[in-house]
Amino acid sequence: MLFRVILVSCILFVSSVVGSSSSSQLSASIGSSSQAALFGVRGGAFFGFGRKQSNNGDGDDDDNNNNTPKRFPPMSQQEIEEKLNIPVFGLTDAQGNGVILSDNGNNIFHFFFSKHMADAALKAVTAANAEAPELRVSAFHLGKCWFKLIQGHKMFELRKYGKNKGDDTTTSTKPVQFRLVPNSKDLMGARILTGLKPGDVDELKEAIETPDAPKAVSIIQSAANDANGFTNAFNEIPCFAISQMRVRKKNEAGEPIGEPMLPFHLSTKTMGDTWSEFTRHAPQFEDAEATLQLVELHKMIEMMQNPSDFDFRNIVFIVPAYDQDLPNNDDTDDSDSDDDTGGGDNGMTADSGRSYNECEIEPYVSMEVFADAPGYN
Repeated sequence: MLFRVILVSCILFVSSVVGSSSSSQLSASIGSSSQAALFGVRGGAFFGFGRKQSNNGDGDDDDNNNNTPKRFPPMSQQEIEEKLNIPVFGLTDAQGNGVILSDNGNNIFHFFFSKHMADAALKAVTAANAEAPELRVSAFHLGKCWFKLIQGHKMFELRKYGKNKGDDTTTSTKPVQFRLVPNSKDLMGARILTGLKPGDVDELKEAIETPDAPKAVSIIQSAANDANGFTNAFNEIPCFAISQMRVRKKNEAGEPIGEPMLPFHLSTKTMGDTWSEFTRHAPQFEDAEATLQLVELHKMIEMMQNPSDFDFRNIVFIVPAYDQDLPNNDDTDDSDSDDDTGGGDNGMTADSGRSYNECEIEPYVSMEVFADAPGYN
């Protein structure tokens, strides 16, 4: 399933209790969550599938007098690479050579969205390979890696660590798999969403408001067991968006410029922080419940490469922040030194440490009918 509609407060609650091991922890989470607004106006649409589009790709097109949906051309590879202007992290040696791990005969390089997870992998690999040279966590530009490395299995010259380049007795050419590893909490949250049945959201809302920890736990566990998506630990990357929200870059004078963009989040923490910042500056929306859209990253890029009823040029990825990641950690090697790690309209940083100074968050309200994408039911 490609998309799933759910109230944002529910997914934030699910994310907050994922990994909790005791009823008391869950009860505390439910108690704090029950204070949030939960009435849920379901505005917005799934990228406008099956309805007319505006010239900017997210509303009605007054110039289109027939009922044929407006189609937007595929994005070019360069446009997609620029959209994916977000950092991922991998293990390298001091010279920037990737650390390839072996798994059942497969040669694998991991790209982590969470630096905390990359740091944990570094500790594990270092502890298991005492004779290895000094290793480090390096940052990579996801867009630059997507078509060159991540798509398909490519052949690379592999050398055992500690051996000099040019020593033919220690080199071999083998395929390497490049795996994207999502943040585990967000992956589990997305997995639960795909397992929710009609009516589960209302029951979960009621359990949060009551609060009723056993009932909430039962709904979540049942959804996790019945999930039909996001069941793999890698290469299934959940992307979250709030239907009623758009962002625009600010110029040096602090004025919003350019077309409103639909922000997509790779972290529920960042999404929640953005929504909280939005309601802080627009208190009239404080009691409104936003509606969530969920899409898997590979599917999303596949749609970008084909004609669409929605113009994916009008989205922006928000650089993710995670609970365990330190905002001012400077010990990461930036392997893509020419990258600004999330600048321009092709990537925005919106974390609590930056106070959202670089973007304007705006409301977008549409009371049109939701429409599922064909073939993804």
